[in-house]
Amino acid sequence: MRTPLALLSLALVATSLAQVPFETEADRAPLFQTGGTVLIRHARVLTVTKGDLNDMDVLVTAGKITKIAKNINIVGTRIIDATGLTLAPGIVDAHVHRGTDSTNEGTDSITCEVRIQDVLNPRAKNLWQAVASGETSGLILHGSANCVGGESLVAKFKCNRPPNELLIPDAPRMVKFALGENVTRSSSDNSARYPRTRMGVENVYRRAFIEARAYMNAWDAYNKNPKGMPPRKDVRLETLADILRRKVWVQCHSYRADEILMLLRLSQEFGFKIGAFQHALEAYKIAPELAAAGIGVSTFGDNWAYKVEAYDAIPYNAQMCSAAGVVTTINTDGVSGTTALNVDAAKTMHFGGASANEALAMLTINPAKVLGIDHRTGSIEVGKDADFVLWKGHPLSVYGRVEMTFIDGEIYFQRRDKWNVNAKSYHRDVLPKVASSEVDPLPPASSRYALVGGTVYPVSGPVIPNGTVLIENGKIKAVGAKLAVPSGFVKVNVAGTRVYPGFIDAGSTLGLQEIGSVSETNDTRELGDFNPECRAQVAMQIESAHLETPRQTGVLAALVSPSGGIVAGRSAVIDLGGFTWEQKLVRGDAGLAISFPGNSNPAPFEAELMCEGCATPKFDKDDDHVHTGELPNEWADPKSGFQAQPPRVSSSVRPLVDFWDKAKKYASSGGTGDPKMDAMKPFVTGKAPLLLNVRSAGSIRSALDFAEVTKAKIILVGATESWKVADRIAKLKVPVILDPAGLSTLSANAPSADWMPYDTPYVIPSLLQKAGVKFAFQSRDNALSFQLPYRAGMSCAYGLSRDDALRALTLSAAEILGVDSQLGSIAPGKLANLFVSDDDPFEPATSIRMAFVRGKPVELSSRFTRLRDRYLARLTPAQAAKVRR
Repeated sequence: MRTPLALLSLALVATSLAQVPFETEADRAPLFQTGGTVLIRHARVLTVTKGDLNDMDVLVTAGKITKIAKNINIVGTRIIDATGLTLAPGIVDAHVHRGTDSTNEGTDSITCEVRIQDVLNPRAKNLWQAVASGETSGLILHGSANCVGGESLVAKFKCNRPPNELLIPDAPRMVKFALGENVTRSSSDNSARYPRTRMGVENVYRRAFIEARAYMNAWDAYNKNPKGMPPRKDVRLETLADILRRKVWVQCHSYRADEILMLLRLSQEFGFKIGAFQHALEAYKIAPELAAAGIGVSTFGDNWAYKVEAYDAIPYNAQMCSAAGVVTTINTDGVSGTTALNVDAAKTMHFGGASANEALAMLTINPAKVLGIDHRTGSIEVGKDADFVLWKGHPLSVYGRVEMTFIDGEIYFQRRDKWNVNAKSYHRDVLPKVASSEVDPLPPASSRYALVGGTVYPVSGPVIPNGTVLIENGKIKAVGAKLAVPSGFVKVNVAGTRVYPGFIDAGSTLGLQEIGSVSETNDTRELGDFNPECRAQVAMQIESAHLETPRQTGVLAALVSPSGGIVAGRSAVIDLGGFTWEQKLVRGDAGLAISFPGNSNPAPFEAELMCEGCATPKFDKDDDHVHTGELPNEWADPKSGFQAQPPRVSSSVRPLVDFWDKAKKYASSGGTGDPKMDAMKPFVTGKAPLLLNVRSAGSIRSALDFAEVTKAKIILVGATESWKVADRIAKLKVPVILDPAGLSTLSANAPSADWMPYDTPYVIPSLLQKAGVKFAFQSRDNALSFQLPYRAGMSCAYGLSRDDALRALTLSAAEILGVDSQLGSIAPGKLANLFVSDDDPFEPATSIRMAFVRGKPVELSSRFTRLRDRYLARLTPAQAAKVRR
């Protein structure tokens, strides 16, 4: 009964790229069951609590880990050969909104009588997606619409099993509290529900617990002497009383330090137990108080600045709390899609210097502790539940990929290589070494530098070991092996490091947007449908905190784009140095941002599949036949039967075409004096491209038709379903700017249709590469720009080569944006925008040692580091020393 995983992988290749793979519920079920008893052979085991063990066997009997040793011999037990794989504890996600039929009960400020257990839905696809991400258990909560919500549920993520099988019998009961803007609804103009302020929130809690204490005392007195009429029964107060009795633990949604401290003190006043403050983005500010109170923190580092109370969020939060002695975990706040929570935890190695084991503990044993189930799960130990994951590659590497997920010894996820990408994927078993310091000191000020001794990655040419890069007057003077360093150059020894061209975020709102929910800080969107005269660069807030943070991960240039209407305005390529927008500007008319008509989310069931029955459509080819009655009008001509038609423009695109025709006529007639029409001249004459924001295959085809009809030069932006039309995109030589997968929070990485394989978002870059489509990556954001290299790197675990990923972030991005004469590679004559790293810059464990923008060394400090340093002063010297700077 030996089942080598390598053979399983071959057996799971269900289709070739000649057809589009699809995923049904049957495909999500494992190929075999263990019955809870199985022997895993020859795995590298990351126990979390007992060290790392190489070439080890793990025996599971009746859902429990019963033996960990080399060369276990046993008869009659299914054996899985895990040679080349890593076995790690299952991820315990301390904050999810998956596997339920409802989320919020926001009618009153206190609704703790309702229970998640009563709306549990194990058949929900989003629960399976969590398991496919390596999650085995966690806390399922309702939303944060009110102060005291319903009872949450600590559960095993046994998707598609009866609800009672998800329950953990000895897990504590939990209740969701919430603080901050979600509760006060302060951003709403029409909410009349109390409380409206944080002062009112405290009052709600205090009054509730005073009433609950009186209720509890009345019942305690009656139970001691049950005479007369019993007190009135109140299901809401029953739960509140159980909180006071510490039968129910509190898990509290929170952001700001002041409100966290308020509830901490309230818990001490009334004696209730808080398992963890959830999200707790400012927990680092009061880490000593949290540690003294013995309260955990469950946070995430993937998002910040989306509202005021998230503006002081820093990715150092987790490690700062951990260093202070707080049990710290990383969560997803997950709603749907697969999650890159493993990489979110890995970022604590970059931002704070956590060890690999400390980072892994934040996903496993630490959340198990704050949920009260660490006696069962969270580590690989004899006697614990067999909740573990087999990974290809290290789980904290961007190149790590989940192969199988076990809960109580049974398989709940088994990877199908539907896209046939396993063989060409890259994985890394050993992480980069985390350096003792985050950055190197800046070299002396000069106009000439020589970076000597590093491995240079020019991108435009072969890698240069022991290379030298000469920088003079803001540009690259020379690059090569063992170049002589002329006199007058400041010599910078970079031996043992790597030198790369600066990464380019090919689509962002950097400088245009500061705090998502505060309209006064947002200059991304102008009124009206047609605004080609609007220029992004002139609205840039030069002191924006978002212009500094990307440099910490090697992002040194970006396309800044407006949005809104149909024609939003002109985008600009900037670099992340300089004191004015003019000093930052690389190219002004880099593209005209257009929300292409019909740019909606792809439908779960489309015209392409209407006549296919059980078959699937051809990959990257036009359908063999179409039914005119089943297709939108723009794709079929009633007079031609079943024949597809030449490109023509749909009615929804007509306003854009009319505007285009007007602008083209204006330009060809030599018109002047109309700012709107003058702004269109570079685009209608083909000197600059249109940035067409599209999503579905239908909108992409319409965009390509538009380009063919109008002869416009276009770039497809977003293009979620570009893989469906890749052959035509490649034939027309149209480049694509992608939103990479790799998100960890909320809806994360979901395919655009229910039938698509779960890993489709990660596979898209490799599909475009195979078809010959040039592509780049974008953050489409301000706050997430610094995460872009990690997200791009994750596609390498799904078929994209590292060289192609690197090119997409550098030279391909520069070529697509028309700035390849200045950016994108390390070559003589180009701007000296480059960085030095101590290892692979896609890996979170890697440090960016120094960076140059236009030949000048730039500080790798940011709002993140300044807040870090300010609040590290509150820790003891020994604690502060655990946080890398």
